[in-house]
Amino acid sequence: MKRLLMVFAAFILFSTVLMAAGGRQGSGAQAATGGPVEIRARYWGEAKRFELYDKIIQEFEKVHTNVTVIREPSTWGEYWDKLNVQIAGGNAPDFLNMHPQYAADYLPKGVLEPLDKFIADGVLSLEGWAKSSIDTGMYNGVNYMLAMGNNFNGAIVNYTGFKALNVDPPEFEWSWDDTKRIGQQVRAAFDAQGRRNYWMLNDISNNILNFRYYNKAFGREVYDPNGNITCTQADVERWYAMFKEFRDLGIIPDAATATEFSRNTLEDSLVARDRVLIVWNPAAQLWHFTVTFPNKDLHLIRMAGSKGLPYPGEWPQGAHYGIYSRTTPEKKLASAQLMNFWLNDGRSLRLFGFDQGVPANTPLVNQVIVPTLDPPSKEFFDFVNTLQKIATPTNHPPPGASEIDALFARCAEEVAYNRKTPADSAKEFFDGAIAIRARASR
Repeated sequence: MKRLLMVFAAFILFSTVLMAAGGRQGSGAQAATGGPVEIRARYWGEAKRFELYDKIIQEFEKVHTNVTVIREPSTWGEYWDKLNVQIAGGNAPDFLNMHPQYAADYLPKGVLEPLDKFIADGVLSLEGWAKSSIDTGMYNGVNYMLAMGNNFNGAIVNYTGFKALNVDPPEFEWSWDDTKRIGQQVRAAFDAQGRRNYWMLNDISNNILNFRYYNKAFGREVYDPNGNITCTQADVERWYAMFKEFRDLGIIPDAATATEFSRNTLEDSLVARDRVLIVWNPAAQLWHFTVTFPNKDLHLIRMAGSKGLPYPGEWPQGAHYGIYSRTTPEKKLASAQLMNFWLNDGRSLRLFGFDQGVPANTPLVNQVIVPTLDPPSKEFFDFVNTLQKIATPTNHPPPGASEIDALFARCAEEVAYNRKTPADSAKEFFDGAIAIRARASR
C-alpha cells in the first residue's frame, strides 16, 4: 500500500511539472478532434528563423494531429509582393503575418478575419496579455491581429569590425552629428586599409518607418490620428539631404551596391561580408544576427538621434499574426488554434523566445523564457525594458500607407542615383502623398 501511494504521488508530481512546462493554455490549446484539415502558413524571415518556425509548427502538429501546416516562408520584400498577388487572386495563405505599418491597407478590404469570436469561444486566449499589446491589433474596435511580440527598432553594431579599425563605436545614445563624425573616422580607417567598398552604415534613406522615427524625435508625426499627412516637405528634404551627404562621404553604400544587396538574405548580406558595421533593424533581430555570425561581437544601441533631440523617437511596434477571411471555417479554426499555440503555449514560447520581440503573455514569458535567456536575448530583453519606460505612442499609418511607402522609396532612390535633388524629390513625395491620401479617403 505504501509503495502504491508513493507511485501515485510521483505521478501527481510528474503531471504537475508537465502541465507547467506546457504553460497556461486556454481551450484553444487543446488537441483538435475534427477531421483532417490542411492550412497554409506564410511568414517572412531568413534561414535561421525558418528553422525555428518549423520546430514550432512541428510541436503544434503533435498536439493538433488532424492539422497539417504547409509552410510558405519568404524574405520581407518578397512577402508583401507575393501576398498582394495572392490576395488579388483570392488564394492568400490561411495563417499570415501582418504589420501595423501596412495593416490599414488590408483591414478595410476585409482581408483579415475578426478574431473576437475565437477569443469569446476560448480558442484564442488573452489571459496575461497587457491591454497595450492587445490594442495594437485593434481596428475600429475589432480585434483582427495578435502581436507576436513587443519590439523596437535599434542599431545592431559589429564591435569586432570597429575594433579591427581601431575606431570607437557609437555609444548607446548617439546623435546624427555622431553618425557623421564616427562615419568619417570609419571611412578613413577603411581607406587606410585599402578597403574602398566598405561602409559604416546600411542605407535606410528609402525606409519611411525610419523616417518616422527621425521625425518623431523632433516632436512631429508623419500622420495625424485621422491619417492626414502632418510632416512637411522640409522634413522630407532634410532626411534625403542627410543621407545624400552620408553617401557622398562614403559613410553608407553607393546606390548600386545598396540596391544589389537590398533583397539578399542575412547570410549573403553586406553585414555577412563585414562590408557594413552597423545596421538599423528591429531589435529582436539581434539573436538571429548573433547565431548567424558567432564570430562577430554584436550589440544593440538606440537609433541615431536618441541624443540631442527633444523627444524619444521610439514607439512600441512589432509583427502580428492574422487569419485570411476568405478561407473555409475549418481552416480559420485551425489557424486560430495555431495562433493560440504559438503565442500562448509554453512548448512554443520556449522555442519562439524573443524572435519577434517580447511575447505579450507576460506571466508565461517570465515562467518559461526569462530563466533560460542566453546573452543576446538578455540584452534584447533589457533593451526593450529600457525603451518601454520612455517610448511614447504613435499614430498608425492610414489606408494608402503602402503606396505612400513605395513613393517614399522611389523618391529616395532618385536622390541616391543623383537623378534628382533632395528638394525636388521631397516635393514629388509630398505632393504625391497628399494625392494618395485624398484618393484613399474617398
